[in-house]
This record gives sequence, C-alpha cells and structure tokens, in this order.
Amino acid sequence: MTAATTTENPAVPQPGEFPVLIEHEARYADLDPSRRIGRDALVRWFEDARVAVERDTFGADLVARLQSRVRLLLAAIRVDVLAPLRVTGSYRIGVGVSRIGTTSFSYRYAVFAGDECVATGESTSVHTDGTNPAPLTDEVRGALTTLRIDAPASPRPERGDARTVRENYPFRWDVRTRFTDLDTNRHVNNVALASWYLAGIAELHADVLGYPAGGPLDGLSPSTLSVQYLSQVHYPGIYQLRVGVEEIGEDTVRYVCGLFDERRLIGLAEAEGFHHAPGEDGDPVRLAEALAPFRFAS
Repeated sequence: MTAATTTENPAVPQPGEFPVLIEHEARYADLDPSRRIGRDALVRWFEDARVAVERDTFGADLVARLQSRVRLLLAAIRVDVLAPLRVTGSYRIGVGVSRIGTTSFSYRYAVFAGDECVATGESTSVHTDGTNPAPLTDEVRGALTTLRIDAPASPRPERGDARTVRENYPFRWDVRTRFTDLDTNRHVNNVALASWYLAGIAELHADVLGYPAGGPLDGLSPSTLSVQYLSQVHYPGIYQLRVGVEEIGEDTVRYVCGLFDERRLIGLAEAEGFHHAPGEDGDPVRLAEALAPFRFAS
C-alpha cells in the first residue's frame, strides 16, 4: 500500500501524530459479507483501544469499573472508512485525546495499514457519579492531558425537534434485545447498538431490492457511521429502529436513524454510502429512485 502524506491530503492523519499506537490483529469474525472488516468491528476496535488506554493511563481496569471507582459512559462514536480493510496482515490503531471538558472528553482514532490511514474515528465519553454527569477527577484530567493531540472535531448528528418524532422516519425495523448484547454495566453495549443501525439500513436496502438471497450488495454498506447514545438500552425489551433518507446526491445517499423506546428517542445515528454498486452480473444496481419514497420528513 502507498502511504498517504500530509502533502497529498493534510486531513489524513499520520502515525506520528498519535501518542499511543496499539497493534491490532484482524480476526475472521471481524469480516462482513464483503470479506472486509465491518464498520461495527471498527467500533469494537476503537472500544478495545479506548479500554487499553484508560487502563494504562489512569487505572480504569475492569476491577476499578466494577467497583465504581471509575464510571465512564460512551456518549457518541463516529467511524469513517477511507480504504478497504482486509483480514490479512496487522493494523495499528492510533489513539489521542482531542478534547477535555468539565465532565466529558473525546478521543481521536486512526487505523493504519503500514503507514496508510485506512479508517478514522472519534468518540466522546462522559464521567458520571452513577446517575448524572460528574466533574472529571484531577487524576483523570492530568492523565488525559498527556495524551492531547490537535484534531478537528467531526460533525455529530443534529438533534432537532423533527428527529424526535418517530413517524418522521418512514422505514421501521423492530429489534429485540438479546442477553449476549449486554456489557458489564448490564445495558446493551455500544458496539451492539452501532450494529443495529447498520442492520436497519441493510434491511431498508433489502426491502427495496426484494430481499435477495444473501442480503443486499456489499457496495451499498455505509462508509461513514456516526452514533449518539442518548439513553441506556435494556434487556429484555423490544425497540423500534427507524430509518429515513435525508439526502440523495449524485453518487451517495445520507441516512438518518432513530432508535425509539415506544415514542421516546433513545439513540440517533447518521450514515452515508453509495446508492449504486456493481451487481453479480456486472451491471450496476441503482437505488436512488427506489430510496426516494423513504425520505425523512423534516
């Protein structure tokens, strides 16, 4: 692979910009139907890197978390895939702290194959007292300061009044929580929730394609996913995931997704990907016209 340079694209991160680089082996279970690393797998990679950094920098290991000495909840995550990630070879995940607030802080991530950046990400964690946001301790704040980097903030899903209305999202997919979705906090894990949004968009594609065997085409999967976790999701439970098409461009389509507990919005996501892809016979499959009736009612 050819390494990206700051001369070619100043926005593409370089390995030397990150105070922490973690070796990460791809697993067969990380692959999606396209035989590439899935977007939800990257959310898990970023979680693994985040947990490792917090354990080493301010002692937020599993014991400390279970004893409530460190309470951190993920509030938002974003993944941008820049190039295909395959299971062969190893990767490095760059991690740095891009923002430190009063009760929350943000990480910036980059995935490198050699020196080429193939994916980026960002997340925000909130420190709590068990119920409400709480000020970061001096120990945590000091440790985070040692990891500071300069990085532009990624846009987050807007949270206007229209997005809180369930019926504004034309496509509906009901999700039943599974016990295996739970994490040590006994709520549905952020990685599982990210996969729900990706699955909901795939269900929309399958609906307009006529539910093809093997699912929708790989090239229609979003390359960008941004999630806001607004409330905890519990087991057992059945939730409504709603999807709407926000914008259809010349080549790409942007989706907005809402996760609802009855009529209450508890999660929000945006995603963007191509609305056309090569079919099995080589002819392109185009979804722009079929997606038009699913426009979000803003």
